[in-house]
Amino acid sequence: TKEKTAAVDHVSFQIKEGELFGLLGPNGAGKTTTIKLLCTLLVPDEGTAVVNGFDVVKEGEKVRKSLGVVTGGERGLYWRLTGRENLWFFSQMYNVPARVAKPRIERLLELVELQDRADEQVEKYSRGMKQRLHVIKGLVNDPPNILLDEPTLGLDPASARVIREFVKDKLQKDQNKTILHTTHYMEEADQLCDRIAIID
Repeated sequence: TKEKTAAVDHVSFQIKEGELFGLLGPNGAGKTTTIKLLCTLLVPDEGTAVVNGFDVVKEGEKVRKSLGVVTGGERGLYWRLTGRENLWFFSQMYNVPARVAKPRIERLLELVELQDRADEQVEKYSRGMKQRLHVIKGLVNDPPNILLDEPTLGLDPASARVIREFVKDKLQKDQNKTILHTTHYMEEADQLCDRIAIID
């Protein structure tokens, strides 16, 4: 029999509208599990969570419509498609009308400095470029709330800087998004976040 492990046990926090809230903790602390619970990929055994006024268990579809989720790593993109084609595909998954999606995609590509490489296949992108594409993929539906799960993990300093500046300046300041940002980098949490919770 498999041993049961208690994860995200009695975690409690609130995020204010328009806030960039940091969840800081080491690997294995439960940051990604928290993200998965909030975006309805996992169902809690007990307790509850409310996102944008919607219960993650009872109103999962409404929760998903109000969220953009960005994870680290290289999964979740179609490598044979170009960067622009990936964004178009995901905009259609969210039923974003073409007249809205096309200019939004162009604006997002510019914001993360990918406009000059947008028509290349993603398999030719560097890791940093793929991660920048990941970040804007989670924004094609223009959600009010964004979950960023270690978006700079394993990136070179230049790519990490582009993502941090984009999150702080474009997402929070310019667009007033509410952001939950998980990281195990103390300096990143200190630079970016309005408030920080520590999970261990």
